[in-house]
Amino acid sequence: MQFLASLVSNSRNFRRRWNRALSLHHFSSNAREASVSNAVFVEFLRDNGFQKPQAMAIAMRYPNLKSLEQPRSVIQMLKSYSFSDTQIQKLFRVHPQMMFYNVEKNLEPKLRFFEELGFSGSDLGKFVSQHSSFIGVSLVRKIIPTVEILKSIVAPKHEHLTVILSRCGWLLGTDPNLFLLPNISYLKTCGIVGSQLASLLRRQPRIFNVPEEKLRGYVSRALELGFNLNSRMLVHAVLSLSSLSEKTFDRKLKLFVANGFSEDEITDIIRRSPGLIRCAEDKLTLGFEFYMKRMGIEREALVKRPCVLMYNLEKRVIPRLKVLQILREKRLLKEEKKKKKKNIFDIVEMTEKAFLEKYVVRFGDEIAEELLVAYKGHLLNNDDDADSSCSSHEDCSLITD
Repeated sequence: MQFLASLVSNSRNFRRRWNRALSLHHFSSNAREASVSNAVFVEFLRDNGFQKPQAMAIAMRYPNLKSLEQPRSVIQMLKSYSFSDTQIQKLFRVHPQMMFYNVEKNLEPKLRFFEELGFSGSDLGKFVSQHSSFIGVSLVRKIIPTVEILKSIVAPKHEHLTVILSRCGWLLGTDPNLFLLPNISYLKTCGIVGSQLASLLRRQPRIFNVPEEKLRGYVSRALELGFNLNSRMLVHAVLSLSSLSEKTFDRKLKLFVANGFSEDEITDIIRRSPGLIRCAEDKLTLGFEFYMKRMGIEREALVKRPCVLMYNLEKRVIPRLKVLQILREKRLLKEEKKKKKKNIFDIVEMTEKAFLEKYVVRFGDEIAEELLVAYKGHLLNNDDDADSSCSSHEDCSLITD
């Protein structure tokens, strides 16, 4: 009996060892097969422009790959739509699972859809490679409804749609009922509609993808600054306030205070030119120094015309004043003999076309050339621009009122 028991026990141990050996053999065979597939996949990716480290990183995510048929068909389809190698590589680095999507059912319908919207050639490749997150999203349930909502905002100027999508393609990967539709509805109740809504979408698309509570906070702060609901300036205030943190906004307010502006004056300035608070602090500081200290302009004048602080001193303001200085020295500003000198703010705020027509091109070729060099000289010699503009501050004071 002991012998029989021993025989049965040995038999069971043998079967366990045999099964374990078979299991190890099966695992080893699979490992070798996966390893071969990885090597082939790496070589395939390298043949399509990937560097070896990038190819290996992608291949490691798919150790059991048995066929290259799907990745090959995806690449062929992308190239048929004029995607560059660089764009394809970017797509696969960010969204490698795209290589295994069904071309006919998933990928190509989306590319045709965006092509019909106005994206084509390299523009289509650039758009998709920059916003690849929507590739795995349903065309019917999410992408098309979101695009239709955006179309309704920019109508009838549908040519702006591609510009907007290029800036906020990430909206296509989200549920429009989550933020987009509620925020549009709320902004409309504030009087931001039509072209204003379209402008806000073009310039600050992320405001449409924040919780409604946060959007209400921007509007509330705008109202505290003196803006009114249904005012055409409200959209500009919301745009500016959503572009910077409260900490940065408070720091800019302190900058105005440090330059002598009262709380009421600061409020007036922001109401007249809400975009001014988006300007860099260095730019504002230089503007205060130039207009108030160098040019001797009263603080009250800046409160009434704060937009001048937004213009570039080196590229616009000082060159224009140089042109007027030359004209005055040549006694070519005859109209100033009969009336007051032109206000510096009027000169700064003139459109480029109007300034060139009135103060440059209407004079003879020889003088016009001299004036154009004075006006656009900074484009010809950037190295000398800073020094020459600094030395011209005192000269510019000669043409103020």
